[in-house]
Amino acid sequence: MKIQLDWLREYVDFDLSAEELGHLLTMAGLEIEAQETVELSDGTKTEVLELNVTPNRGYCLNYFGVAREVAGLIGKSFKRPDYEAELEKSWGTDSVEEVLNVDNREPALCLRYSGIVIENIKPGPSPKWLVDRLTAIGLRSVNNVVDITNFVLMEYGQPLHAFDKDSLEGSSITVRRGKAGEAFTSIDGSDLKLDQDALVIADANKAVALAGIMGGANSQVTESTRHIVLESASFNSVMVRKGSKKYGVRSDSSIRFERGVDIQGVVSAQARAALLIRKLAGGTIRKGRIDVYPTPQPIRSVSLRVSRLNEVLGCSLSVDRIEDCLSRLALNVSTLKDDETFDVEIPSTRPFLTREIDLIEEVARLNGFDKIRVTSPSARISPVRSTPKQSAVCSVKSLLSGMGFSEVITYSFIDAAGAKKFQSAFSTAVEADAISLNNPISTDMGIMRPSLLPGLIQSAIRNFSKGQKHVRIFEFGNVFMRGKQGEREERMVVSAFVSGVHENNVWEQTGKSYDYFDLKGSLDSVGRCLKLKLIEQPELERSFMLKSRSVGLTVDAQDCGYLGELSPGIVRQYELPRHCVVFELDFDRLVHALPKQAKFSPLPRFPETFRDISILIDKAVTSGQVIDKINQAGGPLLRKVELYDHFEGDKIQEGKKSLTYALAFQSSDRTLADEEVNPVFEKIVKTLSSQLGAMLRE
Repeated sequence: MKIQLDWLREYVDFDLSAEELGHLLTMAGLEIEAQETVELSDGTKTEVLELNVTPNRGYCLNYFGVAREVAGLIGKSFKRPDYEAELEKSWGTDSVEEVLNVDNREPALCLRYSGIVIENIKPGPSPKWLVDRLTAIGLRSVNNVVDITNFVLMEYGQPLHAFDKDSLEGSSITVRRGKAGEAFTSIDGSDLKLDQDALVIADANKAVALAGIMGGANSQVTESTRHIVLESASFNSVMVRKGSKKYGVRSDSSIRFERGVDIQGVVSAQARAALLIRKLAGGTIRKGRIDVYPTPQPIRSVSLRVSRLNEVLGCSLSVDRIEDCLSRLALNVSTLKDDETFDVEIPSTRPFLTREIDLIEEVARLNGFDKIRVTSPSARISPVRSTPKQSAVCSVKSLLSGMGFSEVITYSFIDAAGAKKFQSAFSTAVEADAISLNNPISTDMGIMRPSLLPGLIQSAIRNFSKGQKHVRIFEFGNVFMRGKQGEREERMVVSAFVSGVHENNVWEQTGKSYDYFDLKGSLDSVGRCLKLKLIEQPELERSFMLKSRSVGLTVDAQDCGYLGELSPGIVRQYELPRHCVVFELDFDRLVHALPKQAKFSPLPRFPETFRDISILIDKAVTSGQVIDKINQAGGPLLRKVELYDHFEGDKIQEGKKSLTYALAFQSSDRTLADEEVNPVFEKIVKTLSSQLGAMLRE
């Protein structure tokens, strides 16, 4: 909304500069977007401010509204002329009802419709003062009749439209819905096909205006026009907004209807325009007006509590100060109720003042936002405590990252083929029980993932394609499956993937591929981090795993995941390196098994004594079984057992494998001598031989 300062001074007396007025309005909630100097046709210059009017301040999309604001802010009076009485004195002798009838078929959408007939006018150029007013705010002069409707629109904020009466068929104007496929050409030349959701102004046979938006080309005022119907109305704001958006037609009128117009201003703005047309274009105004106002709007009032206002604003405004602020905004304030509550009458110009908080905002901005005391909030801040699950996730993430793994985050949606391959990761559900999306983004993302492996594999593929020689990645995320009763389940899972060759360094063999034991070491570290013992079990039937090099995992006798190599079929299908080792753990189950209370032991005062044991054993025997037997035989002196070598090959007889363990013995009250350790070590050897058929390697 552009405001010419000289024009504004006709309604309120002020001597502020453009900069001072702009600052004043900005601090009151009417931001100034631009300030410019416009040169008029005679070379004179005038100051113009452009206001950014928010949707809740539609009453400032006109000079009267801005003038009220300025008058209230500087404590001056607003000079609004009254043209109703003057209009009645200017009426002719012939009644308007003889030549015009209005049929409002949509009273819920057309709240009020008023029509005046002016005859024997002479459209022509507008006088200089009118052209200058419009030019200053960026409007083009058309002719004196059209210019007057635009002038009054900017003055009152009330859209008007003048129809060429001779172009209207019949003597009746009808407010109705559009017809399906009804043709309509607007003044700006847009050819539209209307629908039944459109609201139109029509004569006996055709639509002549898109209500509240734009008039039609078939009834516009031209130089040959002699008789006009001057329309002034109030239309439903939602209907106007939807129609404007749907048909791609936007105008100064639609902008104002969208934000709500003063329903009482319908007749006063019409009177102003009719008198100006009579003055500048001549003609006779027929006696009376057609004013269809089916449901007059009642006077609204809102209660305002003084205590609530001061509480919200954090100040202590007096009753007199509050009443003064409201009165300066043209709000009628009644006597206090119980010395506490105002009863504020809301004028029709402010339709959005409906709540107590709205009135509090009005007082705040008129009193000055800068006068509100700045105070720090008084609140107790409690420390944020992590849940056991959150702490466990952070610990495992930190551990794996420190071991050289990179964390990835992948989509929860996969394709049906991937879901089929990895369905058995944590569930025995059949393919038909996969959880599918009703409205997937694409066919490749139509199934909720039953495992994190599909995403990890795709991440590994991208890394290998970029020239990476090795990949060590992990992910925390949720997987989705069917329960025993067919119900949908969601679990948090941690999964890791390693493949490729070791980086060259001084302690690792050049070109050595990552294998089962590399990832098993990482898995053991995860178990120690959580203070849980993960037990290896014979692998279940998971088609995507190599059964001979895979194990199931349990905790507290409950299945919790698996560890091993991907099957050759999966490796070939995804064109992965030969050895791809993975593990997946049901993290929710691990969290459930966490020790309830941490137990601490004092640091040992005496050194450890070490022994190595290398055995030949059947391939079917797992390392976990061996460790269990060693711990049973080792007794209280045995403190630690670690597998550090696994060998299978030509030098080992068929069906056998070589396992080498490091044993650590320690006492809490003395340094152990060989005479104490050797018997325990011999007992371990005998136990492994007798119970597992192991043979000691020399």
